[in-house]
Amino acid sequence: MIFRYFSIAVFYGVIFAGPAHAQVFHTPATGSPERKAIMDVLRVPCEKDLGRKVIFRVQHLRVSGDWAFARVVPLQPDGKEIDYSRTKYREDASEGVFDAEGEALLRRQDGAWKVLEWRFGATDTEIDLWLEKYRMPRALVP
Repeated sequence: MIFRYFSIAVFYGVIFAGPAHAQVFHTPATGSPERKAIMDVLRVPCEKDLGRKVIFRVQHLRVSGDWAFARVVPLQPDGKEIDYSRTKYREDASEGVFDAEGEALLRRQDGAWKVLEWRFGATDTEIDLWLEKYRMPRALVP
């Protein structure tokens, strides 16, 4: 009889404990200070990489605690697509082994966002490697 009550208690404890430990994320609203801070810090490696000023079309942006993951498409400041034939990616773009999306992993430290990883132009993702390397929240993965 004791075992039965213990089993039921454990069963319900697992069910109710699960959601309490679930990781949550949010997507900062367009125009919010948090989103602007993330995009501004992300712009630095992207502009260095492309050698030009950019704005972003945000594909995914997730924040969980002090972690953020972004998948973005850089655009010209006027919102037009970038001509990659005029960048260091011209050969990859002409051969069809180029993806105009960038992925970034960021972490807030001392109140400021810092880019831990920036990957651009690749046709695959390194999210699984980043999950293992940084032990970032799984909730960040789209």
